[in-house]
Amino acid sequence: MPNKIAVNGRFFSRRITGVERYAHEISKRLTASRMILPGKHTGQISGNLWEQFILPGQIKQNEILWSPANAGPWLVRNQIITIHDASVLDHPEWFKPSFAAWSKLSWRILARRVKAIITDSNFSRERLKIRLGIPDKKIHVIHNGVGKPFEPQPQDLIDAVKRKYKLDKSYFLFVGTNEPRKNLSNLINAWESLNLKTHTLFIAGGKENIFAPTSIHANSTAYVSDEELPALYAGATAFVSPSLYEGFGLPILEAMACGTPVIASDIPVFRELFKGAVFFINPQAVSQIANAMQKIIDDQALANTLRERGLQLSKKFTWDEAAHKTQFLLESIK
Repeated sequence: MPNKIAVNGRFFSRRITGVERYAHEISKRLTASRMILPGKHTGQISGNLWEQFILPGQIKQNEILWSPANAGPWLVRNQIITIHDASVLDHPEWFKPSFAAWSKLSWRILARRVKAIITDSNFSRERLKIRLGIPDKKIHVIHNGVGKPFEPQPQDLIDAVKRKYKLDKSYFLFVGTNEPRKNLSNLINAWESLNLKTHTLFIAGGKENIFAPTSIHANSTAYVSDEELPALYAGATAFVSPSLYEGFGLPILEAMACGTPVIASDIPVFRELFKGAVFFINPQAVSQIANAMQKIIDDQALANTLRERGLQLSKKFTWDEAAHKTQFLLESIK
């Protein structure tokens, strides 16, 4: 008889970035599942306390708990947790010391106790295996997906979002949190070196309180809503992701699905997932980032090729497939 599924809904009260989008998209597609919400326990400390001490008492005897957002209760052995990447283990200096220490402790305990771990890519699987000593059979790769509303957009919606953000020129786009691994300083330096009059650089995102401080504040927006993001992607000359480290790269996939050419770091996970559909650059080389942006402007044939390849590749990643694989694992694990 298949397991019944309970979902750790701590993510539900947080604003949507990549981890929360994953949790929302998968959880709403799971059948015969029960969402457990933390109620008023939504802060970092109160959320941890709810997760560790209140949530375990709400799991029924015949249920398996799925914790989709990098954290879960230590007391619940009948649990599958999704850990999206190993960045906090590989580069703790990018995070606040208290968050890095808590994550390292929590993941080591959970890795020993839970039934299985899901992660987003083979790269993350190998890093987590090494850092946490997880056996092969315990860690499963299930790729993220993409779907509506991330698709090519009508011109009137593109024009509306451009008016809202006063984008009266063509623009290059970055979407993500302002954190050290996103490498925004090199992106901005590259942009400033071009000194273009015909284009602008638009940085859409915010700053989360779990990361080490960065000195990049200019050109950022506080937050762009899900309703606005597809048109913002679709209207861009190109999407630029100069990350030093990722576990997947969901904004790249979203940009591709909206028909936007992508410039991205030549890092292992992007090679694994997006090879042949993006313009790769060395994220440490400011000149390469700048040259890639100039190349996209100058070479329309290249831009069109990247656009078409990205659209085709994005069709291989769906939330329906990701949810189906997740459901099967949750129901069948013993």
